[in-house]
Amino acid sequence: MKRLVESFLLALFPRRCAYCGRVIPSDEFSCRECRKTLPRVEKSICMKCGREKEECSCRKSEKYYESIVAPFYFEGNVRNGLHIFKFRNGKQNYEAYCDEMAKTVRKRYDGIKFDYVISVPMMDESRKKRGFDQCALLAKKLAELIGVEYYPHALKKLFKTETQHDLIYILRKGNLAGAFDASEPEKISGKTFLLCDDIATSGETLDECAKMLWLYGAKATHCVTVAVTKKKKKQ
Repeated sequence: MKRLVESFLLALFPRRCAYCGRVIPSDEFSCRECRKTLPRVEKSICMKCGREKEECSCRKSEKYYESIVAPFYFEGNVRNGLHIFKFRNGKQNYEAYCDEMAKTVRKRYDGIKFDYVISVPMMDESRKKRGFDQCALLAKKLAELIGVEYYPHALKKLFKTETQHDLIYILRKGNLAGAFDASEPEKISGKTFLLCDDIATSGETLDECAKMLWLYGAKATHCVTVAVTKKKKKQ
């Protein structure tokens, strides 16, 4: 009966490529054309910004998180797919991104034992406007794929802030100051966290979240995102 229902739903709502929106077979996440051109982060990386070393511009700056990894750069068909995911009712794309994130975590974080997978928190107002919390959706599925406990609402956002990518770097540093807190501080001490977000630009959002975990005694915070931005080229 369940298989019949699934077949009926696929007939009405066929699976689409998570990056361009083309109709694809039900057992795949992306079309052949997109798979050939996905902007993957493949070489040796800087663990402080998640970019390949030739793309690094962070100079291994001090962060409250230990490291950050991502399967993709935020450009081309990945940029398009994430835009559909977040702003054009593409909620179903999350499985494709989680599959790639899980592969990256297994490769880049081999040997690290995580206690919890958590997500960057979202304001209730923003979640209601979008219809879902994209970071929580990613974190929950990722936790299932890598076999680590998902800890929902580990962090909470205390007040609304400006969108980070709309700000210049110097303003990003202060935009999120004091914006996050732990929901249950007593559960933080001594734990190792895998913190999940959708896109990392400067890393300030992840760093502010990691700072709160550090203040409550976390052992370590490592980060994973779907994509990281490339460094800006000089004009």
